[in-house]
Amino acid sequence: MDGAKAMTKPNKHRSMETMQLTPQRAAELLEHNKINRPISDSHVSRLERQIIGNKWRFNGDTIKISETGDVLDGQHRLWAVMGAKKPIETIVVTGIAREAFATIDTLRKPRSGADVLALSGAERYRNITASAIQWLIRYQRGVISTFRDPTNRVENSDIEESFAAHPGIAQAVERCMAMRSMVNPAIVAFLYYVLTNKNEELAERMVETLENPAGVPVSDPFFRFRSYLTMAKTKQRIPVVTIALAIKAINAAHKGEKITTLTWRNQGPKPEVFPALLVK
Repeated sequence: MDGAKAMTKPNKHRSMETMQLTPQRAAELLEHNKINRPISDSHVSRLERQIIGNKWRFNGDTIKISETGDVLDGQHRLWAVMGAKKPIETIVVTGIAREAFATIDTLRKPRSGADVLALSGAERYRNITASAIQWLIRYQRGVISTFRDPTNRVENSDIEESFAAHPGIAQAVERCMAMRSMVNPAIVAFLYYVLTNKNEELAERMVETLENPAGVPVSDPFFRFRSYLTMAKTKQRIPVVTIALAIKAINAAHKGEKITTLTWRNQGPKPEVFPALLVK
């Protein structure tokens, strides 16, 4: 019992302060840091983009400084503040025992896009909806073909903001869940949502053909897209290829074209650029 009391006794040298962390103050904290743990440039760049884009939000996370002045937690945030040349509001805790470093972040569960949507009021299919929103954001940014590039990462703050602006995407997911055995419902839901806002009749025709192609001629663009989805060898479909083919099918259907093949040549000596949606 006495040992337990000793472990929980407050340290008079410990302090906690909520502050506007300026680039100058960040530099001062890093100057006294002697741990020099490896820094991830990509993570610093990611945080910089959040700060520069005014998407950084005070969330209660702390920058932890040891009794000796070493930065135990928060190096990336400090470097990002310096790189962004803009201050952020944060909490700085000083006077933490150096040996506490081993316990930092060992039990934290990362927040997902679905967690963000739960707090935003989404009730069903939150994982699928979060994924559909990510594809919507990539489409709006014109980075679908390069979505794996670290600079094109979609942050939770982006998902929250987009869901507030596009709540109807939750209904699009509901509409497309029946096709989940054939296609990633997040992909078809994002496409359905975008197309519904441009041409509702064409959007319904697309999903109805995917659901039930009975009576639809084999030369119909949406029939050809469905054939691609149902082919055994495409079980491990690449998302970018699926979206490109869907857009090509939508464009052909919009123009009233009949097609015998649906392809997108993104490799070889003459690769095609990623197609643009022509429906206005």
